[in-house]
Amino acid sequence: MRDILLSFRFVRVLHFALSILLLLSFEAAVAQKPRTPTELLALGERAIQNQSYRTALAHLNECLRIDPYFWDAYSLRGFAKEKLGDSKGALTDYNIYLDAKPQDAEAILTRGLLRYNNGQWAAAKDDFKKLLLLPPGETNTVFFQTDKGGQSNKVFTTQGNSKAIYLNYLGLIEWKLRNYKQGIAYLDSAIRIEKSTADYYVNRGLILQSSKDTVGALADFKQALSLDEANPTATHNVAVISGFQGNLTESEKQLTDAIAKNPKLPYSYSERGYVRLKLKNWKGAIDDFTQAISLESDEPDNYLQRGIAKEKLKDSQGALADYTHATRIKSDYERAWLNRGNLLTKLNRHAEAIEDYTIAISLYPEYALAYYNRALTYHKLGKTKEACDDLKQAQKLQMKIDAKVMTSICK
Repeated sequence: MRDILLSFRFVRVLHFALSILLLLSFEAAVAQKPRTPTELLALGERAIQNQSYRTALAHLNECLRIDPYFWDAYSLRGFAKEKLGDSKGALTDYNIYLDAKPQDAEAILTRGLLRYNNGQWAAAKDDFKKLLLLPPGETNTVFFQTDKGGQSNKVFTTQGNSKAIYLNYLGLIEWKLRNYKQGIAYLDSAIRIEKSTADYYVNRGLILQSSKDTVGALADFKQALSLDEANPTATHNVAVISGFQGNLTESEKQLTDAIAKNPKLPYSYSERGYVRLKLKNWKGAIDDFTQAISLESDEPDNYLQRGIAKEKLKDSQGALADYTHATRIKSDYERAWLNRGNLLTKLNRHAEAIEDYTIAISLYPEYALAYYNRALTYHKLGKTKEACDDLKQAQKLQMKIDAKVMTSICK
C-alpha cells in the first residue's frame, strides 16, 4: 500500500513538473514571437527619445528588413544616422521618405538643414523654396538655429510663422553662392515679417559686407546690437569693420567684448589675433591663434598666422612646425608654402626652400613674390641663369624689381 501511495505521489509530482515545463515553453514561444514592423518602429522611437541612437538604428534596420515600404521608419532612421554622424546615410533615408511623402514640411526642413550644414547649397535652396510654398503642418519636433560657437539663438517649428526663417536661410544660401543681390532681397523680406529678430540684421549685414557695402553692413550690425546687445556675431563684425578702417585699438577692444559674450567662437580669436599681429603684440597673437586652433583645429590660416607671430619672436622651429601643419591641412595653400620657403631660406636650407617656392608657383602661376624669392635663393646657390629667369618672370607679373638687384643677378 505504501508503494502504491509513493507511486501516486510521484505521478502527481511528475505531472506538476510537466505542467511547469509546458507553461515555460509557452512563455518562451510568446517571447520569441517575431516583432511586427509597428512594434520595431515604436522601439526605435523610444530609443531615440532616450538618445540611444545605435539601439534605434538596430530596431529600425530590422523594421525595414521586414517591410521595406514602412516609410516612417526611413525618417526616424535618417534622424538616428544624422545623430551618429552619418550625414550621407541620413540624406539617403530622408530622400527615400520624401519620395513617398513629398509634402511633409517637417521632413523637408530636416533635410534642408542637413544639406545646408553640409554645404550642399543648391540642394538646400530647393528645399527651402519648397517650404515657402507649403502650408505649415503639424509637428512635434523643435528645431534650433545655432551659431558656430554652439549657442542656440532661435527656436522654431514648422508650425506658426516660419516663413521668415525660410527666407533667412535662402538669403544665407545665396550669400554662400555669391548671389549677394538676391541674398539681400531674401533678408529684406525676412526683416519685413520679423523686424525684431537681431540675427536677420546680422545676416544681411554679412552679405552687405561681402558686397563691399561697409556702411550698410555697419548699420545692420548696430541695429542687431540695439535689439540684442549680447549678440557676439554683431559685436565681432563691428570690430572687424573698425579694423578695416584702421581703428586697431578699438577693434581689439570690441573683439575682446565679442569673446566675452561667446568664448566658443573661434573666428573672434582669429580676428583678434590678426589685429594683434598688426599691433606687433606677437605673444598676444600667438595666444589668440592657439585658442582658435583649440576650437577649430582644421583651419590652416590659424597655423599660418601663429607661425608668423612665432617667427617674429625668433621661434624658428615653432614657426616651421606651424607652416608645415598648414600645408598638411591644405596642400594647395600657396601662401603657407611661400612662408615656409622664406623661413627655410633664413635657416640656410636653400634646396628645401626652392622646393617650397616651386610648389607655391605650381599652385599659383602668377605668384610674383614666389618667383622673386626663389630667384634670390637660386642666386645664393650660384644658379645665376635660374635666378635671372625668375626675376624676369616676376617683372612680367608687374612686380617692381630694384635696378641694383636686377643688375647684380642678370649680368
